[in-house]
Amino acid sequence: MKLLNHPIEMIAVFDIDGKITPAKFRYEDKVVRVEKIIKRQKEKLAGNERWVFTCMHQQNYLYELKYEIDTQKWFLFKK
Repeated sequence: MKLLNHPIEMIAVFDIDGKITPAKFRYEDKVVRVEKIIKRQKEKLAGNERWVFTCMHQQNYLYELKYEIDTQKWFLFKK
């Protein structure tokens, strides 16, 4: 996987219990649909709490999305 850390536009679902589920995002003028979430974990780096999602697209493309809780921003971290 290649390290990117690019800010992205995201459509996500926040359920009543606070669980976040990314649905689709825009990267380089393309819309990428999140087909499967493989792993979901919380990390804390330099005081910033983030949700980290390892996802799959078209059954062979893996990527990592990060959601910063304090700034409420999404990042395509690895592709």
